[in-house]
Amino acid sequence: MLSKQIITVAAVLMCCTTVWAADEVDVSIVNDPAVAAPAAHGMDWVIAALKAKNQRVEIVDSTKGAKGKIVLIAGVIDGKGAAAEVIAAQKLDLPSAKESLLIRHITIENKPAIVLAGADARGLMYAESDLADRIGWSENPADVFSEVKDVKESPDAPERAVSIYTMQRAYFETRLYDAKYWEKFFDTLAKNRFNRFVLICGYENGGFLAPPYPYFFDVDGYPDVRMVGITPEQQKKNLDSLNRTIAMAHDRGIDVTFGIWDHIYRGGVQANGVPGTEDATKKPTPSLVWGVTADNLVPYTKAALTKFLHEVHGIDAIQFRMHDESGLKNSEQAGFWKEIARLMQKEAPNIRFDARAKGLPDGVIDDLVSTGIPLQIDTKVWMEQMGLPFHPTHINVEDQDNRRHGYADMLRYPQQYKIHWRLWNGGPARVLLGGDPEYARRFVETTHLYNGNGFEINEPLCTKMQGQAFDVKPFDLLNSQYKYTDYEFERYWHLFQVFGRIGYDPKTADEVWDREFDKRFGKDAGPHVEKALHEASWILPRIVASIYPYSGFPMTRGWAERQSLGDLPHYANNEGSDIAQFASFQEEADCLLNGKETPKVRPEVTAKWFTDIAKEVDSEISEAEKSVGNQKNPEFVSTITDLKILSCLAKFHAHRIPAAIEYCIFHRTKEPGSLKEAIIYERQAVDAWKELVKSAGDVYCDNMMMGNPKTDLCGSWRDELPELQDDLNKLIQQSDAIAGQNPPTTMHANDLVASQFVRSQQPIEFEHTPIETAPANHDLKVSVRVQSTAGIKWVRLRYRSVNQRLDYSTLDMAPTGQPDEYRATIPADQIPAKWDFMYYIEAMDRNGDGKIYPDLEKQTPYVVVKLQR
Repeated sequence: MLSKQIITVAAVLMCCTTVWAADEVDVSIVNDPAVAAPAAHGMDWVIAALKAKNQRVEIVDSTKGAKGKIVLIAGVIDGKGAAAEVIAAQKLDLPSAKESLLIRHITIENKPAIVLAGADARGLMYAESDLADRIGWSENPADVFSEVKDVKESPDAPERAVSIYTMQRAYFETRLYDAKYWEKFFDTLAKNRFNRFVLICGYENGGFLAPPYPYFFDVDGYPDVRMVGITPEQQKKNLDSLNRTIAMAHDRGIDVTFGIWDHIYRGGVQANGVPGTEDATKKPTPSLVWGVTADNLVPYTKAALTKFLHEVHGIDAIQFRMHDESGLKNSEQAGFWKEIARLMQKEAPNIRFDARAKGLPDGVIDDLVSTGIPLQIDTKVWMEQMGLPFHPTHINVEDQDNRRHGYADMLRYPQQYKIHWRLWNGGPARVLLGGDPEYARRFVETTHLYNGNGFEINEPLCTKMQGQAFDVKPFDLLNSQYKYTDYEFERYWHLFQVFGRIGYDPKTADEVWDREFDKRFGKDAGPHVEKALHEASWILPRIVASIYPYSGFPMTRGWAERQSLGDLPHYANNEGSDIAQFASFQEEADCLLNGKETPKVRPEVTAKWFTDIAKEVDSEISEAEKSVGNQKNPEFVSTITDLKILSCLAKFHAHRIPAAIEYCIFHRTKEPGSLKEAIIYERQAVDAWKELVKSAGDVYCDNMMMGNPKTDLCGSWRDELPELQDDLNKLIQQSDAIAGQNPPTTMHANDLVASQFVRSQQPIEFEHTPIETAPANHDLKVSVRVQSTAGIKWVRLRYRSVNQRLDYSTLDMAPTGQPDEYRATIPADQIPAKWDFMYYIEAMDRNGDGKIYPDLEKQTPYVVVKLQR
């Protein structure tokens, strides 16, 4: 008799049969005759879960004679194994879409059985992963399958990608050479149903891997082009490691995109202040490529890319940065891309060409389309930051006329290319934990715009070591006593969960995360930690959307998670990054001083939102700490620390917002009382930052090197305190200097601000059926019912084509004669067929309160109309 053991995938692939006595086998597993690598990995997870529950497993060729008390039948729908036979015989309905899965309880040969089926190996792996998780959830030793449910799922977002950067050589190589790292990383992606990995070389990192080819090999005919200081042995190691990494991703059903973002190094923005690169364009510099010039740029790139396509095995797509930040001069771009497109057409016609949208000219797009190569254009969702879970209603005007911020004018018809949406979550959220299912659901829904081909998120810690010299040792994020993972990415398990699982299926049940929080923090504390994290995950997006300075737009400049966003005079000039939804401090000053009206979210409402969310998070933290008692493990301490930091950030902005309003009023009126009130609020904001520093304690390292030190992207939260205090003292000195110079008016401006904070708002209610589709070049009638107990003053329709280069047009909506109903008709000539169409509705009541439909708190705050052409 064999001792208790687990049958490995190697045995599965051999389709061998283990001999057990009939009463000794708990589970019989029947696989397809040929098991693809992703499905083999999935079965590994199932068997490991069964082993953890002390289950005895046999692998058999068919259901006949299976000795197990229950039979698992795993296979793909078009395979030649038992799964396909059972599906056909029992007429089970499995979706045919790629990556679809089916889990179904059946009875076969008088035994309970579970069918695990996939439309392909990736879908089967997802089914197996789900089964493994649910086996782990079981608390019934007599029935380890008690939590397994019948499931039928198909992917919502076609591509669900995670991108990483090669920010610094020493840090990148700690990962590149570590097979164990990639095993854990790709297992995490696969189990959470991400299906693409994007490796990006050359993003403002001092020229490392600009271009990447000499890091992996030399090119015949170009002996002068080399990476300075690299040996042939190192090149071979690098190439072998890259190929191994790609193979490991493919084995887990993950496609690989290789990002080539720099084609020649010319300094400027590419340097980003990295020490040691000051003279890199003038002389050979260690770790940088030397020898690519304007004269050999095109021929060398063609030869090197050709060799790359042959030496690097299994690349599924190459993502190119197209504009001048890639090192290309404007005068070089058209010719360069014409040559590269023809090369891809010849050498790799099935490898997708991913073009970054920023600075991408129409002529280059047309040329790429003409080649017939698979083409995708990748663009930002919300600049290089993470705002609210939709495309901004109106982007900042500084970049309205170019293709930098978002989709610009590229969503035009007839559609000739795929669009892929990139969320730069690594802009504001670099170190703190995050992830909320509702945010992810709403975000994934918006990625369907223009038949979107899915989305990409940044890996956590994506900018780690950016701006540092190439050989500087990477820092440890958490101090040693608080570490609880082998690799830092593992602490962000919930972020991977919500974006991956909801990207695959927005209806993913909450129990998927509920169980994980319970396992990590206990059944009493887990729900409170989970709720606090979900609530806190909205704080950074709200900062970015409502009060973020446009100067912080690039990820290489702005870090809402750690920066206090300048002194109060600078803060008061911020306008946020959705200027149609959020009123700026200057707009608020106009409303208070000049009686202007706005239906936008006013700053005092935003301040109240921050106050309320901080209270909710603090309440859940308190309950979690009570529940866990003295059983605080490092993960609990680290997680609670992050939650407290986020709560303090909300409190900081809740106080700074009224300070900014008062300062704007003071700047316009010179009213001393307003400056005094601004100081009161600013002092409270500084106190909130002090609380933040205290909450952070010694959990994090003192110098989080997350970008160029010269742009305030290193250090820690405590580094902000001296400047905040100095700026406050300057305001106090300014107030003292003008005391008595301007006698106060009868009505203090601060009284106006205070009235806004205590005013009881009467909600405006909308009733409207969104128009989902309409014919192009035809009049469009829009009707809405609007009510308020204060009475409606006016209703307006705002609209434009789905083209961010356009401003919104406005129509007054007139009463129709029906109770509370208003209507406007958009002329046909303003609904061209070239783009789809969008609108939203504004209303103002007679109390001076305004509102926008749709409500951004609940859904995307505009309606997109799919035009019939």
